[in-house]
Amino acid sequence: MIPALLIWLFKKYLAPALKHKNITPLTLLNPLTKAATLLALLCFSGSLMAQEQLVKYNVLHSGKIVGHLDLYQKRNGDDLYLKMISEVKMRFIMSIQVNINEESVFQGGKLISSRISRNVNGKEKASRQTRAFGDSYQTLADGKSGQVNQKLISTNLMLLYCREPDNNAQIYSDNFQQFLQVKQISQHVYRIDLPDGNYNYYSYTNGVCSKVDIHHSLYSIQIQLV
Repeated sequence: MIPALLIWLFKKYLAPALKHKNITPLTLLNPLTKAATLLALLCFSGSLMAQEQLVKYNVLHSGKIVGHLDLYQKRNGDDLYLKMISEVKMRFIMSIQVNINEESVFQGGKLISSRISRNVNGKEKASRQTRAFGDSYQTLADGKSGQVNQKLISTNLMLLYCREPDNNAQIYSDNFQQFLQVKQISQHVYRIDLPDGNYNYYSYTNGVCSKVDIHHSLYSIQIQLV
């Protein structure tokens, strides 16, 4: 796109100036300035339309790095695409490798679809999908279909990595396929209790999620911003 744009700018501004026999630095500078200004405006407007960002986290267990988590964001106006990829290798009685892939698509602030897949030692252990359908949402959990009677889901757990929530907010869990309560326990720190009895803490620095403490009945791990 950029080469074609440069050719058009040359024909539009520089070619007419070069047709004159007497070319001075000033006459050449004027069209160059116009062309550069137009190109900068076009690039700037394009960056406003689509913004991409990759945020990296380390996963720690007992103070040692045992994995990584990457969060990819792509914004285009009011639309948002999120993709999260995590890989964790831990050893209890035996070595365990967990790979989780998550995706969410928002349009105009509404969740359109989400997907979660979790593999343990190369075998699929969980597969979840949520998709907007009419005035509700259709769900699929390990091959079993269901429904969430909600017209609008505006935020989910993945969005907690992108922005700080409000106290007592209702957050949709794509894994449990239900809404969970957010409880603020201190400044910029929030707790979410999960239906399976486990709970997580989300901590924020300058509006960005800087740490997630995951408390499981069998282990505790931390996800820290790199």
